[in-house]
Amino acid sequence: MRNIWKISILPVIILFSCGSPNYLSEFDLSETYESDAHQYKLSTSFHSINDSISELCININPNDFLYTKTTSNNHLARYAIKYKILTGYDEKSPIDSASIHYSLKRNINNNQKSHRIKTYAPLGKDYIVKIILQDENRKFKVSKIQTLRKKHTSSRSYYKIEGINNNNLTQHQTTDFKISKHSKEQQYLKIMRFESKMTSAPKPHAVSYAYKLSKVPDSTWFVVSDSSLTLPGLKNHYYHFVTDTNNNNGFSVFCNQKEFPKVSSIEHCSNALGYLLGKPEYAELLRTKTPRKEFEKKWITLAGNRERARKLISEYYKEVSIANQLFTCNQPGWSTDRGMIYILFGPPRIVYRYDNSETWIYGEENNLLSEQFRFNKINTDIADNIFELNRNINYKVSYNRMVNTWIDDKGY
Repeated sequence: MRNIWKISILPVIILFSCGSPNYLSEFDLSETYESDAHQYKLSTSFHSINDSISELCININPNDFLYTKTTSNNHLARYAIKYKILTGYDEKSPIDSASIHYSLKRNINNNQKSHRIKTYAPLGKDYIVKIILQDENRKFKVSKIQTLRKKHTSSRSYYKIEGINNNNLTQHQTTDFKISKHSKEQQYLKIMRFESKMTSAPKPHAVSYAYKLSKVPDSTWFVVSDSSLTLPGLKNHYYHFVTDTNNNNGFSVFCNQKEFPKVSSIEHCSNALGYLLGKPEYAELLRTKTPRKEFEKKWITLAGNRERARKLISEYYKEVSIANQLFTCNQPGWSTDRGMIYILFGPPRIVYRYDNSETWIYGEENNLLSEQFRFNKINTDIADNIFELNRNINYKVSYNRMVNTWIDDKGY
């Protein structure tokens, strides 16, 4: 494990040590979903420079950090970026890891700081990467787990995605964006445009439901280019790029509202309300010709009066925003199965992740009174974080209890 201390622009010192002896799947990873962590803006992506080295690109907001006054009257933030690269959740030792420490002077006019960290990840596999941002003055950390796609030279990491007039390098774009291959070779792309699902996920006890990934695009076209390709942002749609038509390798770019992860339009706010409504009430809300009036009516009915409705709306859509931040893929995070459980039940107390599934536990582990949800991963090039809940009729009681908790106990 490399341990790198970096202050301003001073030279870097690198030390090596051994990695962790435990499987990643044995750790409780609930810290990746902690609600307090979302005050930090942590944007990450990967760019493969060659068949051995990939660049971890991290954008952060310096204003998120706690600054402390030094003896020279400067205000400094001290933070660390740590990562581990593994070949899977059931691997013990990372193939590369580092802990990089920074010191930053306060600049109130600077709302973005970029880091480019070279990592070792040989061609031929897709990797699991755990990334930690640690505010050392506040003694607080946030973490996320991301997939580094590098199985083929046509994989996602060999392409650069960049928002127009911003430094957004992720698959989640809010403006027009451009895409290019890191090597300057000619690229052949099959581009498909798909509609995003924009309704609430079926209830966890709706056992007859089965997730189906859309395979029929709205439109398809082909592009041959040896330079960057610029594409417009979309509303309620996403792009999927097939970079190798022989084996259908590819990746997607998801187009979100400029306010993302917040939900601001009446249409999206109404769509996300389905978890607190019965099926007939939700259907009525979706098909109304007076959406704003019906939206307000539904919330006042739930809350009992207009003042309490305002408070409930504020709390509910805060959770919707966090769900977007955590779970957005080929559809908004709030409309996914994990988003539904997160919004109603809150952050899970315990999380275990495996290569093809994820388990959430609310309450004590191995306690019969605890609630446990298992999500199965949908393996696809569309996105790395599409999961389907293993639905069970027994969830009906706890789900309805949490709905009543939202309506009866919150907003005061």
